[in-house]
This record gives sequence, structure tokens and C-alpha cells, in this order.
Amino acid sequence: MSTEKTLRTVVVLPTYQEADNVEAALRLLLDSPVAPDVLVVDDSSPDGTGEVVQRVAAALPPGRVRLLTRPVKEGLGAAYRAGFAAVLAAGEHDVVVQMDADGSHPVSALEEMLRRLAAGADVVLGARYVPGGSLDDAWPWYRKALSRGANAYARTLLRAPVSDLTGGFKAWRAEVLRSLPLTELTAAGYAFQVQTTLAALERGARVEEVPIRFTERTLGASKMSRAIIGEAMVAVVRMRRHGATGARRR
Repeated sequence: MSTEKTLRTVVVLPTYQEADNVEAALRLLLDSPVAPDVLVVDDSSPDGTGEVVQRVAAALPPGRVRLLTRPVKEGLGAAYRAGFAAVLAAGEHDVVVQMDADGSHPVSALEEMLRRLAAGADVVLGARYVPGGSLDDAWPWYRKALSRGANAYARTLLRAPVSDLTGGFKAWRAEVLRSLPLTELTAAGYAFQVQTTLAALERGARVEEVPIRFTERTLGASKMSRAIIGEAMVAVVRMRRHGATGARRR
């Protein structure tokens, strides 16, 4: 048995309007060598995402796929906080993975990410901006420029020693995630990704990066918007001044 298989792993998968993608995402995860459990956190998607998850879960052993339904859409950060709280309260897993449900993050990278955790890392990021990492060729130049620019902006202001600070594909040791003051990490949108990694770095966590190819979704609509980008930019400035949780930096 490989080292990564000894780590009890759960993937927290936030969803909203992902009925076209969620079943394929679940199948890829369940059939992968890591074979994690999955907790889907759905914000009451009107397209039936939750019903798809329940149908998949009903055909599996109890606990392999679970659904946490939230009453309203409150943003990515709130969904992850709820999912993390549920997983950590259950106390059944050694590793908590966060990733997108739209197929953008390669499930194949999980083996190496877990291997790094088993070797001593506290957090492993699936990184686009390290040697071997890349963005989908299908992305237009302006989206690539926006993505790279947002990452450079966050890294520069926060002086973070990681290459992909804005990425959302992460594997956490459960005890490290438990040590974070999650209720104080209140960013609503994609800034939550920056905030949690920064909080881990501030606490001395060993953060490593594994190269990934980030691909464009083939079905459904992206959740990115000008409002989310604006919120993230303001949140990064706030973190620069006050740290991840609001305590003033020295």
C-alpha cells in the first residue's frame, strides 16, 4: 500500500449551478488511485446539482459522498468554511482537499500532493505558476493576463513565498486546517483562497507546490465577475495592512 493511501482523505467540493459537471467530477475522484471521500457543499442550486449528488451517493457505501446543502448562496468562502467545519467536527480524515467542481483542477495531481503531505508538508498547492505548471491554451490572452496579474498583485503586496497564491486547489493536513481561526477568515469570494494560505504561512506552516495544468471548464458558466475581482483586490490590501485575520502587521 502506498504512503498516500494511508492518509484518510476527503475532498470538499463547493457547488452552485454545477449539475452539468458534478457527476463527472465525483466519478473522477472516486475512481482515482487516492479514492477520497467527498463532501459536496451546495448552495441550494436551482439547477438540481444537489439532486445529482444525492443520486450518486445513494449508489455508494455510506460516507463516500455526502451532501451539505446551504439555504442561500453566500460565496465561495462561506461554502468552504461550512464544509471545513463539518469535516473537522467529524474528525474522520487526515487530509482535507479543496478543489473546483468544474474539471479545472486535475484529479491526477492528488497522488503527488498527498505524497508531499506524507513526506512532511503541511499544505500542498496545485500550482499554475511554477515550472511545469500552465494555463489552458483555450483561455484568451486577456484572461491569462488577468490571472497572472492578480496572482502577482497578491504575492507582491503580501510578500508571500509561494508562486501561486491565488490558486484554489489545495491539500491540507487536517490538524493544520484545524489550527486556523476559520471563523475569522471571512473573505466572501476568491480572496478566501489567498486568506487561508496566508494564514497558514503566518503560523509557520510548511507550504509546498505541485505543478498543474489548469483547464477551462467545458460546461456551465464561470462564477468569476468584476465584483468578485474587486472584492479580492480590496481584501488583499486589507491583508497587507492587518494580516490574514485582521491583526495588524508589524
